[in-house]
Amino acid sequence: MASFMLPPQPPPPPAQFTQLDVLEAAGRQVDKQLQEDKNYMELSDQLKVPVHNQPSDSGLSDLDYPSLAEAGFAIDVLAEINNVKRVPLPPELLEQFGRMQCNCMMGLFPEIERAWLTIDSDIFVWKFEDGGDLAYFDGLSETILSTALVKPKPGIFQPHIQYLLCLATPVDIVLLGVSFTHPYDGVHSDYSQGEMHLLPEPLFTIPTDNTYMISIIGTPNGRIFMAGKDGCLYELAYQADDGWFSRKCRKINHSTSTFSFLVPSFLNFSFSEDDPLVQLSLDDSRHILYARSEKGSLQVFDLGQDGKSTSRITSLSLQTIVYNASHIARTIERSYFKPIVHISAIQKSESTNVHLVAITQSGARLYFTTNPFGYNRERPTMLSLVHVRLPPGFSAAGGVQKPGNVHMAHHKNGCMLLLSSQTEDSDILWTISNDSFPFQSQLMEAHKTMGIEGRTWAVSEVQSHSIFPPLSARDANFAFKPDPPTVVTQHTDLPRKFVLLSAQGSHIFSKLRPVDQLRQLLIDYQGPDSEEVKGFFRLHKLEQACATCLILACSRLQADQQVSNWATMAFFMYGGEAQYSFGLGSDKQLISNLGPMALHPHQTSTPAPGMGHEYYHQVMPQGQNFTQDIIFSGKHNGICLYFARILRCIWDYSVTTDYPCQSPQGILNYLTCTFSSEELTGVLENIRGLSDFVEFNSRFDTGPSEMMLPPVPFTPHIMGHMDDQTRKKLQVEAQRLEKISLQYIQELIHRVEEVLGLLKILVDHQFHIIVAQLSKDQQNNLRSSSFKQLVINGKELCASLITCLINRYLDDNATIDAINAHLREVCPTLYSSDDATCSKANELLQAAKTSENRAEKKRLLSEALRLFKDVGQPLQPSVVCNQLAGVHYYEGIVDLCLTLANKRDPQKLALHYYRSGEPAEDVQGLAAYMSRIECYSCITNTLKYLSEASISHPQAPSVPKSPGPPPTRDPSRLESMDAEHYKSEVFRLALKSDDELFHVSLYDWLFSDNLTEKILEIQSPFMEQYLKRKAASPTEAVNALDLLWKYYEKSRNFPAAAKILSRLAERHGTDVRLQQRIEYLSRAIMCAKSSTTRTTSAMEGEFLHELEEKMEVARLQMQVLRELSKLPTNDLRVQDAVSRLDSDLLDLTTLYEEFADKFELAECKLAIVHCAGLYDGALIENLWQKIIDKEVHNTSSMSSQDREKNILNRLAPIGKLYVKTERYFPTAFLVKYLEQRSCELGLGCKWVFQLMLDVGVPVMKLQEIYDRMYKSKDPFWQARQKPLYLLECICELFSFITKNFAMIPPYER
Repeated sequence: MASFMLPPQPPPPPAQFTQLDVLEAAGRQVDKQLQEDKNYMELSDQLKVPVHNQPSDSGLSDLDYPSLAEAGFAIDVLAEINNVKRVPLPPELLEQFGRMQCNCMMGLFPEIERAWLTIDSDIFVWKFEDGGDLAYFDGLSETILSTALVKPKPGIFQPHIQYLLCLATPVDIVLLGVSFTHPYDGVHSDYSQGEMHLLPEPLFTIPTDNTYMISIIGTPNGRIFMAGKDGCLYELAYQADDGWFSRKCRKINHSTSTFSFLVPSFLNFSFSEDDPLVQLSLDDSRHILYARSEKGSLQVFDLGQDGKSTSRITSLSLQTIVYNASHIARTIERSYFKPIVHISAIQKSESTNVHLVAITQSGARLYFTTNPFGYNRERPTMLSLVHVRLPPGFSAAGGVQKPGNVHMAHHKNGCMLLLSSQTEDSDILWTISNDSFPFQSQLMEAHKTMGIEGRTWAVSEVQSHSIFPPLSARDANFAFKPDPPTVVTQHTDLPRKFVLLSAQGSHIFSKLRPVDQLRQLLIDYQGPDSEEVKGFFRLHKLEQACATCLILACSRLQADQQVSNWATMAFFMYGGEAQYSFGLGSDKQLISNLGPMALHPHQTSTPAPGMGHEYYHQVMPQGQNFTQDIIFSGKHNGICLYFARILRCIWDYSVTTDYPCQSPQGILNYLTCTFSSEELTGVLENIRGLSDFVEFNSRFDTGPSEMMLPPVPFTPHIMGHMDDQTRKKLQVEAQRLEKISLQYIQELIHRVEEVLGLLKILVDHQFHIIVAQLSKDQQNNLRSSSFKQLVINGKELCASLITCLINRYLDDNATIDAINAHLREVCPTLYSSDDATCSKANELLQAAKTSENRAEKKRLLSEALRLFKDVGQPLQPSVVCNQLAGVHYYEGIVDLCLTLANKRDPQKLALHYYRSGEPAEDVQGLAAYMSRIECYSCITNTLKYLSEASISHPQAPSVPKSPGPPPTRDPSRLESMDAEHYKSEVFRLALKSDDELFHVSLYDWLFSDNLTEKILEIQSPFMEQYLKRKAASPTEAVNALDLLWKYYEKSRNFPAAAKILSRLAERHGTDVRLQQRIEYLSRAIMCAKSSTTRTTSAMEGEFLHELEEKMEVARLQMQVLRELSKLPTNDLRVQDAVSRLDSDLLDLTTLYEEFADKFELAECKLAIVHCAGLYDGALIENLWQKIIDKEVHNTSSMSSQDREKNILNRLAPIGKLYVKTERYFPTAFLVKYLEQRSCELGLGCKWVFQLMLDVGVPVMKLQEIYDRMYKSKDPFWQARQKPLYLLECICELFSFITKNFAMIPPYER
């Protein structure tokens, strides 16, 4: 699955940028083009009206209606409209004309693609596209005066009533229900596909009160307004039930009083002159209703901010309008400004400041506003004429016929249709549009005329429904701006379709977009190699023309292949080449298309490659000291522009929308996709077309074509600085940089294509449920992401979404083969073949989890493991191992992780790095080492888990939480016996590996968890080297050496063990205490002796002798340490000495001089002298004297008897150490000194000789010593006034001897 995979590392793109850098760079180009497309001007600015009280006029200049001669071809070449078809009236209607008695009218219901005809009291409705589905209503008895199709108010009628047909007669106003039957499910808005039914019984009927209703119009929220012959505006109000002051259906006069329906009809009269209202026009974007009277006065009604109220704001008489118009266009006769034949509300989508246009019989347009410019409040306050636009034919150049006798008109979104009466039976259709002149600073329009057979009764535009909602619906913070020019949206919007209705039938034609004009030129001239096609590129900016070309070139329809090929040829022939603009970098106001600059006499009329290009790339070539700009070609900019326009409706908009939903737990917020499946499909189709085009034609570095437009002439004084060769090099460099830029764009196109495809799959699989599986952080990340951010920075988020989608399949136990294949096809880099393999492996693991058959389970697990091992890209081992552990497939974890480690480091760089001592400069080796360790840690973590599980006790019995049966056992929980079995198996498989680094990792884990016994059980060729390396580490040396000697001892390598033990004993530092050193030495001696029993080498014998000597000195050192430890611990000197003794093995000299002598440790000094074999009689006697004095001093507070006993017990062990060496145990001296001290202290006469006898001094020798002492007549006794003390002692001695006669050897008796 996607989550198993580490982010793939694509090959580095040009200039060694990361893929993120590439996508961001391309994204900035898209942002730039989208910003450029927003730089179109507001209608009032194009009309040169700065504020509402500074009106202007236009139509008098040649630029207002350019002839296009400067572009190299006549205006007639570019058709504005295209005949689609003529459909005669249904034959059934023709015979109805013969029955007409009073009145007949004809009109259009464009909302449902129907035409209608009233003959007297009957109405007939049919499809104007083919004349079919004829419906009629003949339930009225009075002549029908006016009719309208309106939307019903919500919640009043049954759902099958989708429209209301409002019919007005002299007597009644009738509302009929209109419903449709659909031929198949899913076509709920395309009424042309279903049959129309008029309900036989009227829904409402209300009397007219003798007021004829001439015109009727409905609002989107279901209100119905009627223009009365009495000059008043009426509303037909209806509701579900009667109210206190209102009936179900009533008529309201908004020109007099709201309560006019309460006034009796004979009192209901008009306060206006006899000037019937003849036309109503609704601005449903601002909720303003405009009315035109028969005499040409205009009225404004405010329907309120919410469209639910009505108030009359103002009116303008025709006389005032004509007066104002003549003052604005002073050179034009007043007759051209009257009468007004048509008014059309201008929606917010067309202009912010201009709200209404009135069209006169001469074809002049009068533009009005209802608010001062720049005011944020949208409610109308006035009606002010701000601009007079004269029709073609008024410029100084002349030569163009003026429209005249205009009796009908249509105006919407920059396109105006005029029906001019030529004869009584024919009309001329004028089409005036600004589509060919987008992004101009003034309103420039092309015009075309066409003859119409028969007099036109009605004209209307057929509504087309875009799959893309308005951009304002995407974003609550959307800053409203009028719709962009047609060139921006022509790739998604269908050609605008219009229908004219006459007595001969319906005449359907379409308004050609620039792309349709180019298509027609390519067909008419059988390819791009013509002046007319070249003229199209001159007319538009190069990038605009190239972007238009791409719409045709990228078409994937089979029927368009020839045109597509021609468009591709034109794209490369006229798209120009990248070039340096030498010295032109500061002046970027180059010619874009025909306009004020192009028609200047001193300016060239032939654009060159790069003219009008907005893409400049600042560079500073080596060796040049002035800035030069790269001007990207029209091909490059056209691709960027078309790409940006495809993404325009989704690029900067949030991918998700919160959808609150009521649930038992309260309101839940679901994350839904902002874009519908249809929208994503539409964008994806266009992106795939562009992607295929770029992929197939990725030869953008070809040389300049012969057919390309002439190059910009270089300025001589600038070009004088460089020769032709340098110029050619720079040209090649410019083309190279353009190619790199296009590669970046291509990368972004591919990513966009994949993200769109993924989003469509997610939307088709219940987006909100899949997204709910993401973590909270990921959901918040997605919530705040625009489509752009998801494309550029959201690769990991996309991977998580794919993971959630796959998991949804797996949770449902569904096979994932189909979705795997689909994801691979739609988003191969977001979901690679390796991702698909992982998903399939996960499916097998899920199946194994539920399988009861042991053999089948084993087969599924083995197959899943094989798939994981076959994955080419790096896996995330921890994720995969968790999955394997979930089905207790621990053997698979070992196999997979060892395989992954070798895949990640096939050249064994990690092992080289390890053996080389892990040098800091080997970055590559370190990376390989860390990569392997990540794999190995999964095995050691598994062992750790199994070890813990194997020693864990079963759950202790506890009080149940609730009555009932015991809780079911958790199937995922391992029993300790099972865990022990799995652990042994994992260890067995792990130790079979010949991967040295894995063994190192395994031993490290055992080492860190203090599992030393387990380490010693391992028989491995890597163990000795591992422990040796470990021993070299300062921090772990002791533990490692401790293991190493045990390892040697176990493997019966006693000499090596003895050496290691000796190293440990002699190791400097406080990490080994002195007692431990002595133990090490003891073990070393044992190992050395074991070694000498097997082999008798002189070197080993010598080593043993050294160890024994070290042992002897070490024991002395321990003696010194113990003696020092008895001293006061608050003495810093003592503390330092103790620490030093405990952190090293010292020699005898150091022990004597720096410790025993320094701290006056007589007993230790004696031991050291004895060990060293040094002899100094006076020194030894002095040391013994100090030892005796110390004990005398220590017992000073005791009774005589206790004192004797303690001194005897203390001195006896010391004496026994030295009694056999007379030099270090001067018996005569000791007896004399002890007896003297005993005499002084007043102690008994027995304890001294008893001490000597206990030490081991022969009794006869003792008798001689006492004898000599007595005979020496030492004055000491006399001085102590105890002259008989020695005799007493001798007497006691003899008494003791006689009692213990056996202690005298027989030969001495």
